[in-house]
Amino acid sequence: MDPITIALGIAKLTGLDDKIGRWIGGDNGAAVASKVVDMAQTLTGQTDPAQALDRISKNDELKTQFRLAVLNKEENLAEIAFKNVDSARKMQSNALDQDDKVAKRFVYQYAWFLTVSTFIYIGCITFIDIAPPATRYADTVLGFLLGTTLGAILQFFYGSSQGSKDKTNSLLNKFK
Repeated sequence: MDPITIALGIAKLTGLDDKIGRWIGGDNGAAVASKVVDMAQTLTGQTDPAQALDRISKNDELKTQFRLAVLNKEENLAEIAFKNVDSARKMQSNALDQDDKVAKRFVYQYAWFLTVSTFIYIGCITFIDIAPPATRYADTVLGFLLGTTLGAILQFFYGSSQGSKDKTNSLLNKFK
């Protein structure tokens, strides 16, 4: 079994499925899962992750010890899980600390440009006649603009926690 599956299995056994699942549901989920599995292997003395999961599932004392170990390392695991969003926050903080107005406003102006361009494109392909062979290309560009460009803007400014939450819930449902 892969580390994510084992980590979620252990999380479910110990009642930490929401906490660990939230960490694993992000972009650095594999790193968090590996750390959680390493903790389980160290605690149980097993070299095989599946055997560590099996030992924890059969021993209430090991479940409690593992739960305490995770709670003691909670800050470290959260740091690993959310490291990917930290760089974007630092970049924006550094930009806002500068005296250059263009640097301060670039992200916002770029987001406005892409949003306005997308809406102009939507208006054009909706109300202007397009040659039938070009319809597929127009649809492809529209899908890209809506799905990727506007999606990335929304995720940058508002975060992507709902998608991560949905991924976590779908992974946890496999264990029910």
